[in-house]
Amino acid sequence: MARPKVRQFAGDIRMWRMAANGDLIAVIPEPADPFGNQPIETNLLQFGYEPGDEVVINSKRRGARFNQPLHSDQLPGATSVSVQLQELPTAILARVLRGEAVDAAVSSGAVTDEVVVVTNATRPIQLPHVYISALAVEKGGVALVAGTDYVADLRRGQVIPKATGTIAKDDELSISYTYAAVDGTLIQGGATPLESFYITGDMEDRISKEDGELTVYEARLGVDDDIDWLSAEPLSPTLTGLLIVPDGAPAPYTFRVYSERT
Repeated sequence: MARPKVRQFAGDIRMWRMAANGDLIAVIPEPADPFGNQPIETNLLQFGYEPGDEVVINSKRRGARFNQPLHSDQLPGATSVSVQLQELPTAILARVLRGEAVDAAVSSGAVTDEVVVVTNATRPIQLPHVYISALAVEKGGVALVAGTDYVADLRRGQVIPKATGTIAKDDELSISYTYAAVDGTLIQGGATPLESFYITGDMEDRISKEDGELTVYEARLGVDDDIDWLSAEPLSPTLTGLLIVPDGAPAPYTFRVYSERT
């Protein structure tokens, strides 16, 4: 008697952001990975299906045939996917913020006598760089004093005018500083609610030992719930969205399972 096919899948799930020109951008870049994209820790991968409308043509003849179905058809529906993540790389963090992420990595360097116009003396002056040092601020050729005229937040790259100091609205300041090399990402929140992803799964059936290959050709994903940023538990967002069949794809997704013949 054949052994019952009980299934328990595990898998290395990889996600790529899909650029407007079709290029794939690794969510977790890793040169040592054969795909250049490290698997992302995933707690749930669930496909859904919303059936299309049912089309029914009824008879209008007399007697018992009146309003009886002559033809019935089901229009194609829409396939969706939900991915619950246990880690949040920056590219996915942008999705949680319903925004767009752009690379903000910079090399170390220095700024000399950059002119900054004070638009509001009650707010911090944000410099173009972070992790700064050797900060010098002048006004009209006169050096301003840290702690008296302003407070410096070197990590954030901010000059904060003091209410009792000499910095006023519309002043022109001359600012010099050095800055460290930074690997970073700028997330512009609220820019786009959805983003397209290409998803693959290197799967294994832990019971039958069969291998599997999952390919999701294009998933338009966004966060389907609110995220508590100050939760006592690690953040575990769920990305949900419809699957799209791009040109050349045979279906919204494909899955094949196989094992070596013995």
